[in-house]
Amino acid sequence: MMKVYTFGKQKKIKFCLCFIFCLLFFSCSSKTDHLNFDSDTWKADLNGCKGQRLSLRSQVADIRLQLVGLKEGDVRKLFGKPDTEELMERSQKIYIYFITPGPKCSPTPATQPGKKEALAIRLDALGNVREANVFVE
Repeated sequence: MMKVYTFGKQKKIKFCLCFIFCLLFFSCSSKTDHLNFDSDTWKADLNGCKGQRLSLRSQVADIRLQLVGLKEGDVRKLFGKPDTEELMERSQKIYIYFITPGPKCSPTPATQPGKKEALAIRLDALGNVREANVFVE
């Protein structure tokens, strides 16, 4: 004859409470908390006009591949509102964040010497990051 092991009532309650605690604990942490990135400095430099984003260029290069799989809300939390947004077919979007001063900065981009750099983040229709690249023009 086969023995059937059952949990006692107290063990079931302890197990349920432990499960609920673990669920709440792991669901409250953000996926962007572990990234080594100075988000406040980035957000304070809209369109890269102040030049503060240039000092964050190496941090962006380091975390670029870790952005894939994040949700749109996590990207906005990390980088703020995009400097430019492109809408593509099938409800895809590309968020563009200028690392060097963007076209909305003065003086005009034509008079600004040097290369232009931007972070482009492609989001699919479900709001998941599919690609993150730094472009140099």
